[in-house]
Amino acid sequence: MAPRVMVGIVALACGSICGMMGTLANFEMVDAVNEKLPKDEQFEVLGWYFSKTQRLHREYRRLYPDGRLLQRVRLLSALMAVCLLISLLGFGLLAK
Repeated sequence: MAPRVMVGIVALACGSICGMMGTLANFEMVDAVNEKLPKDEQFEVLGWYFSKTQRLHREYRRLYPDGRLLQRVRLLSALMAVCLLISLLGFGLLAK
């Protein structure tokens, strides 16, 4: 197997792991925010879309100004994107 393909496989695995860890950190953020919100304003665990995610991030920053979960989610999302880009390059999907 070519070294480039092996790098692609490892990068794909790392991207998947970062995605799962980011999702778990996001669920942790939901639990933390829901603890402090009234019952009618709490976040449902399923059915995420962009504006709901933005509202969660705003609420987290408001309720936990020194919280680190938002930074962790952003870092893991960036690492996932980089790993998936490396994996595309490793598999030769972006090559000319």
